[in-house]
Amino acid sequence: MRISAFSDVSLRVVILLAAAPDAGLLTSRVISEGVGSPYNHVSKTIIKLRDLGLVEVVRGRSGGARISAEGRRATVGWLLRRLDTRTDVADCETAAGNCPLVDGCGLRGALRRAREAFYAALDDVVIATLPHHGRLSSVSVEILAM
Repeated sequence: MRISAFSDVSLRVVILLAAAPDAGLLTSRVISEGVGSPYNHVSKTIIKLRDLGLVEVVRGRSGGARISAEGRRATVGWLLRRLDTRTDVADCETAAGNCPLVDGCGLRGALRRAREAFYAALDDVVIATLPHHGRLSSVSVEILAM
């Protein structure tokens, strides 16, 4: 199972914010450097994470983002379910339209069950427990030391 690039950046952002000392505010530029993703992708990610209640955003000159209390309790499975916008794992279409086997094929259902099993395996993984300060990249450690 692969997660989307957006889900990957979202998880990295929450992990970095969870590692920030004293729930400090980090700017989008600092987060972008810390997670190794373009600024515009991180900005879009922060908006979505705010809408989900996982981060708090303070606007203005001394503003930034920090993990919320809900973000400290969120699990990987919960977040990935909310970020997955695909209706089906399989694209049951051909250039001519629907797959001719679509009515008698059980693949779509099997793939949906496999996707849910993937998420269920991650339901016990609390995102805020994932950062290991001794193992973060040197860029992230420098950013968190600011």
